Amino acid sequence: MLRTDSLKPIPRVGASTRSVRSGASTTRNLRSVQGAAVDIQEKRFGYFPQRFRWRGQAHEVQAVKRCWTKAGRSAQLCFRVRCREGIFDLTQHVKTNIWTLAVVQLNA
Repeated sequence: MLRTDSLKPIPRVGASTRSVRSGASTTRNLRSVQGAAVDIQEKRFGYFPQRFRWRGQAHEVQAVKRCWTKAGRSAQLCFRVRCREGIFDLTQHVKTNIWTLAVVQLNA
């Protein structure tokens, strides 16, 4: 039989709920980076990003971990890359050739 006397009620999710996780502010800051414009400076084999500039700093791609395409109104080529600074998702909007970045994980 399940004992319910030790169970606590689940708090209601709403405007008064706050995250108490350590790093919550870091996560919030990373969300503001989603879709940030980047400059691809070099490609490997004419396709994979090899070096890019973001926030005035050059980042060298150590490995392309994954690549995929998004179809829709405008096609997008997506690359999950690992750099010394962390893991990023780079997206090329094919029609306009504009590249954007989303942070997946930053190294401490």
